[in-house]
Amino acid sequence: MALFSKQFFSSSLDNTMYCGIPIDLKTSGTFPSADQYGTGIHTPPSGSTEIDEVWIYGTNTNTASKTVVIQFGATGSEYEIVQELPSRSGLTLLVPGLIIGKTGSLPPQTHPEGAQIAGYVGGTSDATTSGVALSGYVNRISGSV
Repeated sequence: MALFSKQFFSSSLDNTMYCGIPIDLKTSGTFPSADQYGTGIHTPPSGSTEIDEVWIYGTNTNTASKTVVIQFGATGSEYEIVQELPSRSGLTLLVPGLIIGKTGSLPPQTHPEGAQIAGYVGGTSDATTSGVALSGYVNRISGSV
């Protein structure tokens, strides 16, 4: 029997009392080099029987729309979810419950080793802040699925 549990994004956990806080996105990135890809959002569990159902919402506090790129699992445009986030928008659904897991938890050739989720905001000249923050959660599914 499969077990479901709601989890924070791994990148929204810190060493303080705040867990699940919004994640501010960098303004550019190239997956998967840690010093080049966008802001880390979530890394799935390492267990061989766990997968994560991911729900991501974006908020744009800017006066102009922003292009948000979610890098889902690997490098290349086929792994990118690109969406325009309107100016002054509230929570807008960016990732609608897509599934990701480590190599051992999914069939062969589904995801590369060490699959993770990252993101960035394109088309901005401000290198320090994007004005876009991500919120959401993960439904962790473990056991027989």
